[in-house]
Amino acid sequence: MKRTSTGVGPDGSPPRRDAAATKARLLTAAREQFLRHGYRATSLRAIAAQAGVDVMLIRRYFGSKQQLFDEATNISGNVEAIRRATDSAVGQTLIERVLQARQDSDAPLFALLRSSGDPDVVGRLNAQLENGLTRNLSRRIRADEPRLRADMVAALLLGIGVLRVLLHKEPIATASDRDIAALFTEAFEALTELPQDAGGAGH
Repeated sequence: MKRTSTGVGPDGSPPRRDAAATKARLLTAAREQFLRHGYRATSLRAIAAQAGVDVMLIRRYFGSKQQLFDEATNISGNVEAIRRATDSAVGQTLIERVLQARQDSDAPLFALLRSSGDPDVVGRLNAQLENGLTRNLSRRIRADEPRLRADMVAALLLGIGVLRVLLHKEPIATASDRDIAALFTEAFEALTELPQDAGGAGH
């Protein structure tokens, strides 16, 4: 497609080589808007304005606000990392993903969680937690009531994320990642009876 002097294609869309970058900007803007305001209070115009594009491009690339939300809050990358982790590193993998969200304002899980007052979003959040975390974890646990134990781990992770990312609650909001990971690992081992390697998942 030939680039015009305004940097857009003849039909008003970005040139093909810029389409991926434009879509990525929209996803980043969408996550930030959903994280700040929740699903219902976020407008497509606000997302487009933050991304610096025409709102019609959201329809072009995603079809609807719901589809944009679904893609912006997809946590499949986290799911695969959890599935690949060994039993002795899965706890470290889980807490690392949550701690990364401290510096990552477009964290999909917390953008999803911020919108959990919407009934449709509740179903999606429950499905993502079940498919991405608790089902996998419960299969590893050999202690009694593995599903309940896995849900307790999920509750602890979400609680850490909410206090740090959404509420900025002190002292956990500014506590070091090392300290939080160490305390989480103690709780994780007690709940799951899965000893964790001292080196962590990233080593």
